Amino acid sequence: MTPNLVIHAVSVSQNVWERREYKYLIPESKIEGIRAAAQSVCRLDSFAGPDGSYAIRSLYFDNLQNGLYWANEREQPDRYKVRVRSYPESQTAPVFLEVKRRVLDVIVKSRVGLPMERWAEVVSRPDGVLLHDWKAGTQIHAERFLSLVHGNHLAPRVIVEYRREAYVSVVDDYARLTFDRAVTCQLQDKLDMSVDERQWRVVDHPVRTQTFEPVCILELKFGAVAPPWMVSLVRRFNLLRFSFSKYCYSLEAQYYLPEDRVPTWGRRPRLAGMFER
Repeated sequence: MTPNLVIHAVSVSQNVWERREYKYLIPESKIEGIRAAAQSVCRLDSFAGPDGSYAIRSLYFDNLQNGLYWANEREQPDRYKVRVRSYPESQTAPVFLEVKRRVLDVIVKSRVGLPMERWAEVVSRPDGVLLHDWKAGTQIHAERFLSLVHGNHLAPRVIVEYRREAYVSVVDDYARLTFDRAVTCQLQDKLDMSVDERQWRVVDHPVRTQTFEPVCILELKFGAVAPPWMVSLVRRFNLLRFSFSKYCYSLEAQYYLPEDRVPTWGRRPRLAGMFER
């Protein structure tokens, strides 16, 4: 049975969000126009760097049967992802333990931040003894993360990194528009956010996206009802929703295209290895 959710609430607390996320795979040629339209009602995210973007690095967890991957592929109405998220270009940003749950079209995300030097030790300790000094109201989110990881035998699987250009509405209680580019990944089976720069593989690969030009992942994020300016933007640029899970595409990039470094036009990837049922 699908649990009841209060979908009209966007921010339940500073650590929990309920919202809707619509994704679109768009060509680079459309970005300038969409950006200009968004800037009439949005401001650039305050975390943006000099080039208007910032890097996001996430370590995703799954079990030996890839249960979270298959839940997404089957489009189960109630599913979730577990990840550790960091911002590698920042020297002061915390690392976040995140649970992102999807119930039908509603996203419920909870997270809690802690210093880079502590997160691996916390995740490795299911007894939670390291959580006693956290602020009231945050420990419950860490315990939920740990319960899912240890209760379902989840382990690190893959690191995903990309650059995000984000805009925040100045006319709505909550509305965000983001452009995600240069999505790359590498396998990781340890509680470690460090990477080997030689091991990155392209995720938004033309063979996988079936496109013939560079693409960008556009996300529109809002509460229960899309703001009118978002509706207008979708119609004006003839945008079509596209299912793009960065975690799932990353696993597929590792096993569909283990040797491909450049586009292989006209060849469709074939399921193999760990993805055979």
